[in-house]
Amino acid sequence: MSELQFREASPSVRPPLTDSMAEDPARRCLSQQLLARTCDYIERHLGDEISLSAIARVAGMSRFHFARLFRASMGQSPMAYLLRQRIERAKGLLRAGELPICEIAMLLGFSDQSHFSRTFRKLTGTTPKKFAIEN
Repeated sequence: MSELQFREASPSVRPPLTDSMAEDPARRCLSQQLLARTCDYIERHLGDEISLSAIARVAGMSRFHFARLFRASMGQSPMAYLLRQRIERAKGLLRAGELPICEIAMLLGFSDQSHFSRTFRKLTGTTPKKFAIEN
């Protein structure tokens, strides 16, 4: 028996998705509960080095499947969402004016202030320093 014949004759060994936190079959996106769980994980770990694999583990999926469903649910990749959340948190810290920009960059998981400033400017259209002064 060839491998193809074997695959066609063998039933799928894949376990059924019984958890209500699986994908929504009607829309092929993450359920609201699973989306909330992964977004909460991202929020709690903004300052940590977060990989796509780590977020996918929270969802109980492969990183490729998770990334596809997350994009369908949120309209952006998980890593783009992570960057946007870091920048939103940075805006709040800059408004408070209690920490220097370099410390905010490190607190939010950026490798250095330059990377933070580039990302901030790309997403907001202004530099962190200018944002802090104006707000």
